[in-house]
Amino acid sequence: MYCPYTDNELEAHASNCEHIIPLSLGGSNQFVIHVDASFNSEAGSKIDGALANDFLILSRRIALDARGHSNKKPTAKSRQSKMGEEEKPVQIEFFSQDGLKVYDPIARRDLEEHEFSGKKFTSRISLSPHGRLQFAAKVALAAGYFLFGDWFRENISHHEVRALMNFHRSSKFEDFEGFNLRAYDEFTPASEEDQQQRALDEFMCMTVKGSCVYFIPGPKNVGITVGVLGKYVATLNVPGNTDGFPFSEENDLGHAVLIEQGKMERMSYRNFVRRASERLPSANAGSQETPTK
Repeated sequence: MYCPYTDNELEAHASNCEHIIPLSLGGSNQFVIHVDASFNSEAGSKIDGALANDFLILSRRIALDARGHSNKKPTAKSRQSKMGEEEKPVQIEFFSQDGLKVYDPIARRDLEEHEFSGKKFTSRISLSPHGRLQFAAKVALAAGYFLFGDWFRENISHHEVRALMNFHRSSKFEDFEGFNLRAYDEFTPASEEDQQQRALDEFMCMTVKGSCVYFIPGPKNVGITVGVLGKYVATLNVPGNTDGFPFSEENDLGHAVLIEQGKMERMSYRNFVRRASERLPSANAGSQETPTK
């Protein structure tokens, strides 16, 4: 079988089942593919795990109770926090249904509200500067092969996507020489030519009460957008030969995979836009601006 992560053929015994979007990030047992077991084990921690434990993503996981294989309830804790002028070491749990929870590791007990009310806190959190792009690249490779099979393998510059997925601090500029891949995430400003589509992508992801990935073919590229738990993650514009894109009713303008409450639904991009427009009033309850294409 073929592994899109390593671009290699492998024996069945060397593979395992991969959730293209992890359960902890709103995935589904229906949206899976077999990949290289060794690579999957390493990437699952470095890429999937890093995003699942990202502080900004954790708030969405907690709100939607998105749990992983362990079925453990997600929590957002800062174990390196300080309280008050004396900078007393504490541990803070954010986004709890019971409000802010403060733990005293010295006394080994949760503090009462009156003990920390009005106090100033300082906390340290870490965010991966490339984690969202690497995750989107990983999803793009697996989802592209899941949806389009050999067409994706033979016509799309997936080696450029793979290089982004495997990006490391030791990566050199020469490793990406000649690449035409354009990529941006929720923290990266889009180029002028991509700003309008970027605004639309953010809106589309927001209308999904879960996670999504969708493919939009252009004249010489395929746009691939990934969203998790109702939040935009990243978009990749990947070079490719789209002359033979399998246009059909189910691929009208492109193809989308939506996962809500653990159930996968596939539809054309046209139907995805139509469905998003039907959800427009509720999706914009907390926003004054609506992105337009």
